[in-house]
Amino acid sequence: MAKERQKAEDAGDVLRYVGVVDAVRQEGRVELRRYKKDHPFAQLSGSDNIIAFTTTRYKEQPLIVRGPGAGAQVTAGGIFSDILRLASYLGAPS
Repeated sequence: MAKERQKAEDAGDVLRYVGVVDAVRQEGRVELRRYKKDHPFAQLSGSDNIIAFTTTRYKEQPLIVRGPGAGAQVTAGGIFSDILRLASYLGAPS
């Protein structure tokens, strides 16, 4: 992994894990991809989220939607809520 990161940096690229959803084939996967530093996926920071829609209309230039993600505090709150709900389901007193 360190070698791949170094090769990408030497070429002026960055590595990003991306989720790819193919609605036509009804499949999804997570891949490690290389992006040029000026690509929108390479410019994320913190808990940013980004989605690129490649459709018939947006084939040549995908539609990019970018914004803040939940962040650590909101994610932790959601997980804690799920734990409490599970505990209640399993019979813990409320």
